[in-house]
Amino acid sequence: MSPFIGSQTCKVDNKGRITIPATFRRFLGTDGETLVVTKSGDPCLRLYTPEGWQAFQDKLNALPGGKEKKLVVRFFSLNSAILQVDKQGRVALPRDFMSEYGMGDEVQLLGTIENIEVWRPEDLRVQVKDAPAALEKLEPLL
Repeated sequence: MSPFIGSQTCKVDNKGRITIPATFRRFLGTDGETLVVTKSGDPCLRLYTPEGWQAFQDKLNALPGGKEKKLVVRFFSLNSAILQVDKQGRVALPRDFMSEYGMGDEVQLLGTIENIEVWRPEDLRVQVKDAPAALEKLEPLL
């Protein structure tokens, strides 16, 4: 499977649906009809393919045991949902997830290699303003 890269602004219809861009849809994995949405520590939602979600669950399971692991597992269990991709390539994002992050009638989809992030465009602009400093620090390590 190839990585999700790039960005696209999408309209949210009155049913809370967004259309997954064709550039992302072609990498939806073997199923192609299901995505998992989850809240995150950032002010965005994350969309995973079933294979990507399994890989994420494997990382969760590999965390050292203890109270923090239980809290993190509970966070993702409570704040995740399975979405169906319709024939037009649309998914309905949970309204409560969207409202928690103040998302309105337009969102920015950002491919982050292993998943797709869903942002309020203004929040994404704030998040990436510090990218040049991080790039200067980390790019030599790549």
